[in-house]
Amino acid sequence: MRIQLAVTQVEVEGWVTDIKEWAEETTSQKNADLDAVTNRMEVLVAGIKRRSQRLYKDTDGSKGRARIRRKIREEKAILSSVVEKYNSMVPDTERIIFDSILSDETVWPWQLSHGDAVDLKTKRKAFDVVMAIRRLEEEKKIVLSEMAKHWKSLSTRADTLKEMSCQLSSEALKSELWALNEEGIKGFLSLTLRKKQEVTRMMKHARDCYAQVLTGTSMDFQNDWDGYDSDSELSDD
Repeated sequence: MRIQLAVTQVEVEGWVTDIKEWAEETTSQKNADLDAVTNRMEVLVAGIKRRSQRLYKDTDGSKGRARIRRKIREEKAILSSVVEKYNSMVPDTERIIFDSILSDETVWPWQLSHGDAVDLKTKRKAFDVVMAIRRLEEEKKIVLSEMAKHWKSLSTRADTLKEMSCQLSSEALKSELWALNEEGIKGFLSLTLRKKQEVTRMMKHARDCYAQVLTGTSMDFQNDWDGYDSDSELSDD
């Protein structure tokens, strides 16, 4: 957007500040009634323009076009009364002419800049883009944080199962740590290895999902993964 508008990052940040100040100023003036009128005008003008475009694209024949023309007349009548109400609420310098607001490029008086050559409409567009980018950045941080927590949880489970399988396989620790006979220990070891294999598959699936979410951004989980990717460790034998 900076390239499109030929402005610097500093200028865009200045516009963001202008919009914030403008919003605070508008709120503090408590112009609720005027805001309602201006919003109503914008909606009506947009509706009339949209119907006018449909009038030339309508494929339903004369009846369809007649309905659209009737609706346009009704909305223009409403718009005329709203314009009169608006003009009665603002200074003479901010009054608008009914015919002019239906032109292709409508710039409303409340969108005009009072301090520099850039109108508020452009600044608001830049503001919306900047805020959207900032929201995406915050959401990305949240996603990365949740991914890290998820991976840590899986790694902890895998570490625990790996330690258990090592203890069950160690002749020196069998009699000390497990009050089971030989068959019981073998069954428990088989179950532990099977659970560890399931966690390993979950980690692989999670890593693939992370790669898709990050759209090519690499995360170094390989060191953690290598410890659980051995065929011998996944064997039930």
